[in-house]
Amino acid sequence: MSMNLFFVACTQNKLDEMKENHKLIDKLVESESYAFATDVETAWDVLRSILGGIGVEVGESVDDALFNGCFLISSDEVKVQAEELSKWSKEKVLKCLQSISEDSDLYHLEVFQDEEEYLLEQFEKMVAFYKEAAEKSLGAISYAA
Repeated sequence: MSMNLFFVACTQNKLDEMKENHKLIDKLVESESYAFATDVETAWDVLRSILGGIGVEVGESVDDALFNGCFLISSDEVKVQAEELSKWSKEKVLKCLQSISEDSDLYHLEVFQDEEEYLLEQFEKMVAFYKEAAEKSLGAISYAA
């Protein structure tokens, strides 16, 4: 079974409520009552490595929510991530991908080395998510499932 990384956008007020009551995280995700969502499928580890954690290793860790925990990303942090991601081009992402050793143990690396366009699609989905969330002053939740 593959492990995908999901992002859901929500208001900062909802995020603040979820910080106080982690059970609300599960309710929000299960009821799909968030503003919008995306996922980067299995590209999360390769993107994390290439981007130095930008967009992936961000937010406040919550271990007791959802199946594998999650990260709560404030609306201010969403804006920072959107700005940092805007500094990356597809060409730069590909160059970094091509410099990763085949011996690396990154999750599903071989898939993305064989299908570079697939990785770029996932990168573009993450960039678009953060851009839209930042433009709407929304916070976010990221979680693996």
